[in-house]
This record gives sequence, structure tokens and C-alpha cells, in this order.
Amino acid sequence: MTYAEVEWVLNQLGDVVESVEADYSLRNDDPVVLKRIDRDDSGTYDGSADLDMSEPIHSRKEDLKRGIYVGATLADRAFDPVGTGYHNQTEAVVGLTVEGMTTRGGNFGHVDPDGEDGAPFDVVVRRIRRAVLAGRGYPDPGVPNVGYRDLIQTSDDPQSDEWSDFYRWQGDFAFRGYESLP
Repeated sequence: MTYAEVEWVLNQLGDVVESVEADYSLRNDDPVVLKRIDRDDSGTYDGSADLDMSEPIHSRKEDLKRGIYVGATLADRAFDPVGTGYHNQTEAVVGLTVEGMTTRGGNFGHVDPDGEDGAPFDVVVRRIRRAVLAGRGYPDPGVPNVGYRDLIQTSDDPQSDEWSDFYRWQGDFAFRGYESLP
């Protein structure tokens, strides 16, 4: 099932997919590939096959040879009554995970810290964060009876130091607003 907030975030990343492809290439001059994943149904947003990002990263080495992946999932949704009326304050949290594999040491990934034979991972993460936050004022993912007033980043968790060949980052983004009840 695709949630509107997840789809909105993945749509925001369209320009990042294109800019990474245009700005970085691999050893063989192929473009660096950034693929968007709806983690709620494991569907690849940018064509290709499904990918289960809940599997351990080292078991997906073949997938990571094909690109850098950014997955989005609806991590949490909360409702709190507001006043004596029939409205709720609501928050929907979309969790992002970015994963890649290095091009160094005989690996065939899409991440290169120098940007010569792949994309620098920190640059990709920065572009992703900025693309999502660019729509932070009154984002409208099209959820019926809900009006979001803002979008904020609530966590930033780089995890690349846990592996030598893999890169991973996670962050949460909260849509905050109100739900009108009947």
C-alpha cells in the first residue's frame, strides 16, 4: 500500500535522481543511478524489480551494484484531539533510508568519496534532505480532510561507519498539521 505522504516524498526526489545521474559517472562512464523505493510495498519507484530494504545490507550486494537506493516508509502516524471541537492535530512521519556500496577495493557500487568513479555519499544524502525540505511549507500530499502546515526533519542517523564497503543513512521527516473530522 502506498501512503500519500510516502508518495509525496518520493516525488520530491525526482530532481535528485536526475541531477545525480547528470553529475556523476562510473569508471565505465555509465551514469550513477539513484533508485527510489516505496518500502511499504518494496516496489521500485524508478522501474526495475522489487527490493526489500529490510534484509541485511550485506546480503543485497548484487542490488547495490545497480545503484544507490533511497527508500521511504510511513514510520508513524499520530492523532491528538484539539480543543472541544471535532479536529485532530496530526503528525505523519516518513522514514528515509539511503544505501549504497563503494566503488573501491574491487567493488562495483555507485559510491565514491572523491566523486571520480561514483557519487560521494554525503552529497547524495545532502541533496535528498534538501529536496524533501524544499517543500516544507504547507506540503500537500493529498490526504483527504488533512491539511499539513509544515514538514520538519526529526532525526539524522548516519550509519556508514558500521561497514567498510557499504554506506547507509537514515532520517525521519514529520508532516505536521490538522485533520478535520465530521
